[in-house]
Amino acid sequence: NNDSWEKKKLKDICDKGSSNISQKQLKEIEGEYPIYGASGFIKKIDFYHQKSKYIAVIKDGSGVGRTMLLPEKSSVIGTLQYIIPKENIDIKFLYYLLQSLELAKYTQGAAIPHIYFRDYGEANIYVPNLQVQHSIAEKIETKYFNLQALETNYRRTISDCDELKQSILRKAFEGELTL
Repeated sequence: NNDSWEKKKLKDICDKGSSNISQKQLKEIEGEYPIYGASGFIKKIDFYHQKSKYIAVIKDGSGVGRTMLLPEKSSVIGTLQYIIPKENIDIKFLYYLLQSLELAKYTQGAAIPHIYFRDYGEANIYVPNLQVQHSIAEKIETKYFNLQALETNYRRTISDCDELKQSILRKAFEGELTL
């Protein structure tokens, strides 16, 4: 049946790729292709490692296990690794699936924490067909955007309340406030 979910290992639905690019070697390089590190965009350089969209996982240091969905024609530095979806795997579904796995729990090492694909690639997962994957990813995205809009509205309301409070206090201390 087409609606059934198959039990698999994470490594069955994606491949990992490594980067040997260090941030130091980027100093002199300028170009049109973005390169990313653990805290996001670093700069634009004159080459790229990935021709299609991909997921990057922070594998060493601070933020280990965090994921980013990154654009085609870009690269990451060596503290991150590439996660490439296999055939019939929706990249956004894979991205949200990776987030749900809480990869940081696979961390090893005290001084410099790191995670290995050989460990988290063994995670048991359930995978629906491509159409259902796409539908799930779309629903998550819609909910996320709605959540962001709500958050923006709440921040604006809090800011408006703070301004009102300041205005009332100012009037009170200037003797303009009457009860």
